[in-house]
Amino acid sequence: MSESLRAVYKDEKGATYSCPVELRENKWMMLTSEGFQPITHEFKDDAAGTLTFIEYREVPDTRLHVEPGADSFRALQEAGARATAEYETRRVKQRREMLDTLNRPDPRKVSAAMRISAEYAALKKPRGKGAAFIIKNGDE
Repeated sequence: MSESLRAVYKDEKGATYSCPVELRENKWMMLTSEGFQPITHEFKDDAAGTLTFIEYREVPDTRLHVEPGADSFRALQEAGARATAEYETRRVKQRREMLDTLNRPDPRKVSAAMRISAEYAALKKPRGKGAAFIIKNGDE
């Protein structure tokens, strides 16, 4: 898969917008709804208003290439299976990382629990050496 270049702009609210970039007549131009335009620091969009240039991004080309005479349906099924497997693998990895983060003990909570347990143990511990009792048997 090849990479394609995109120009990324941001509006006043922080939302980002991007458009494809191509080399036209020895100049880099961005493809807008009105055709190719020069890339400038600020861009006036009809819907979003004034946009400010942030960066260029490389985006992978995800188009599926099918050889002439090949079974396009099979190629589409295989590509779908690959994409599903990649998604599941990524999802399982992210879930495992999240659970590891959530299950990591908080040192402050652990020390607080140990302190409270020590206080309860101190309250239950008998004071002194105990009392000696003499028990009389019978009529003495």
